[in-house]
Amino acid sequence: MLERTAGRFPDLRYELNDLMVVHPVEAPEGSPLVASLQRSIQHVLGRTAPLVASPGTYDQKHFARIAGVEHCVAYGPGILELAHQPDEWCGVADIVDATKVLALTALDLCRRPRP
Repeated sequence: MLERTAGRFPDLRYELNDLMVVHPVEAPEGSPLVASLQRSIQHVLGRTAPLVASPGTYDQKHFARIAGVEHCVAYGPGILELAHQPDEWCGVADIVDATKVLALTALDLCRRPRP
């Protein structure tokens, strides 16, 4: 749009700065957090947890980049495709299951010796 406008106005000068650049973040390979979440999901839901790259952005980027918390993931109940949509909803059973997964994961990680 700016290029088209500049074509019509030869004296127009502009500078474009992208203020919302969000680089992807990923937990380290072999993360104990990811492994623990996968075990907990298997235990609670009876299925393997897929690892997915989210199309959105989360506060995870702040924990990873600013606070230096590398072992950080986005996990929770709901249907990813409905996130932040006008008709977003989450089933009560999904919330209960996700709470169980998070509780088991916290217990698992708290009892593991640190390297």
